[in-house]
Amino acid sequence: MNESEGADKGPMAGSGSFDFFVVNISSEALTGNVTWTGGSRSESLDVDGLAPAAMSQQQSFSPQSGVNDYWQWSEKGDKYKLNVYDKDRYAAVLISDYGIGVLLTNTSPGTWAW
Repeated sequence: MNESEGADKGPMAGSGSFDFFVVNISSEALTGNVTWTGGSRSESLDVDGLAPAAMSQQQSFSPQSGVNDYWQWSEKGDKYKLNVYDKDRYAAVLISDYGIGVLLTNTSPGTWAW
């Protein structure tokens, strides 16, 4: 969702530990950074050299109740809004040849099986 679209984020009832990571599903190694921003808070993850079909390390971030969450890949410039709530403990940021997408989940990537 583009930065200007959609309603403001609703309340979060709880708190907890939150992490995001990047999965490269493009045809080339990545460059730049992926950044989460929520109000005055921001966390970035360097994805320079992340190979196709590879996953980055996890980066902790701290979403807030009532504050929208935005995701941006420095190489594409656009900022996208996808709000994180209480049970969304992980955000998988997928980068393809077409741009960025975000998938929220409450299960650790260490438990995923393909």
